[in-house]
Amino acid sequence: MKRPAVTASLVLAAAAAVTGATVLMAVTDDRGLAATPTAGTARCVTAAFPGETVTVAPTPSIDVPTPAPTPTPVPTARIEAVEPGWSGAWSTASQDLDGPDLIGRTLRQVVRPSIGGDSVRLRLANTFGTEPLRLAHVTAAVSAEAPALRPGTAREVMFEGSAEVEIPPGGRMVSDPVPLSFAFGQSLAIDLVPRGPAPAGSGHSRPIATSYLADGDHAGQVTGSAFDRSVPSWFWLEGVDVPDPAGTGTISMFGDSITEGASSTRDANRRWPDLLSGRMRTHASTAALGVLNEGIGGNRVVSENLACASPSASGLRRFQHDVLDRPDVRVVVIALGINDIGSGTPAATVIDGLTQLADQAHRHGLRVVGATVTPFSCEKRCLTPEKEQQRTLVNDWVRTAPEFDAVVDFDAAVRDPARPERLLATYDSGDHLHPSDAGMAAMAAAFDLDALAGS
Repeated sequence: MKRPAVTASLVLAAAAAVTGATVLMAVTDDRGLAATPTAGTARCVTAAFPGETVTVAPTPSIDVPTPAPTPTPVPTARIEAVEPGWSGAWSTASQDLDGPDLIGRTLRQVVRPSIGGDSVRLRLANTFGTEPLRLAHVTAAVSAEAPALRPGTAREVMFEGSAEVEIPPGGRMVSDPVPLSFAFGQSLAIDLVPRGPAPAGSGHSRPIATSYLADGDHAGQVTGSAFDRSVPSWFWLEGVDVPDPAGTGTISMFGDSITEGASSTRDANRRWPDLLSGRMRTHASTAALGVLNEGIGGNRVVSENLACASPSASGLRRFQHDVLDRPDVRVVVIALGINDIGSGTPAATVIDGLTQLADQAHRHGLRVVGATVTPFSCEKRCLTPEKEQQRTLVNDWVRTAPEFDAVVDFDAAVRDPARPERLLATYDSGDHLHPSDAGMAAMAAAFDLDALAGS
């Protein structure tokens, strides 16, 4: 007898503010697949997190140096972490965004966990959705050359014993354990098949990774031949957990587009958190710690980013949802501030916001690592002597602030010694703002691993 679909037990009200004109969402692929543009509705206003009521004031463009608005209070709603014995191996920060038409299709998303394991649990979310999300079929497998799967690894994913699941607006759902062995360095392919209308609502707009679409239910298809279209975003998949019987925990990398990996090589996992995770696997004090990438392009400490391409709540607002609500986070690296300074926010306001984040983390027992702000001499006058002065003030404070348990000096790692307001040419992706693959590697190498772990 077929079991009924499971409905997520935790239902939270989501007051999602949606507006904007129809845009074409770029659908790209580097492998010559038949990628086609998909119409969507831009989410140009950041929505409320579940249980939160918030009024968001528009923020200025990067060229208009006006004082930042008063930070919105952080959310008070708390979604309890999953039970002990599991920790995060992969995660992404949620954004309110629209996506492609997924009715009658399979969405294959390829992610690389930061540590290996012999089983997994998936964390799905309908954080900003305004309608229930119904999934008819979910599978997990070890990825081969995407979109293909490694033969013999496809596994059915169940939710309280059911293949189907319903997640209400604002809800989250954790799957049953899935027996699936994989090593560090192997990617997983997660297939989701919606039942009926699929309200995109929640996802991550620019993960520097390709997802794949197939008509019909092709979850678990090994060859991947049915996946003839691609989309440059993730939807609904919020995390992958692995068993952690020793209670080692994980580290959250909380940042902006530089943490997200913007301008690094697509589908190559060369973001600095990925490269740092590679270093950690061979070091005794960090070998068992997971790494979660919670970067969002354009993210700021104290104000909202209303850019339609990559909207996000301020760091202060999303810290609870994207850091504290993740399973077994022990350390957080706070790598924010460049977009605040670029938009004209005074150093004193940025410092106050960073202090609030550090205090909040400490109240929840987390170790806090501060990160200096990297140079930015990009186009559109985003660097001025006044902004460079504010960046210097923030960095001077970060290097000596008692609010941090340790510091990673990204600025020193990637700046040009002859012109410290600029990235070293080798580390510049070309836009004079985002580091290249080599710059990402330099940032990963800047960490003292023992200081990171607190050993």
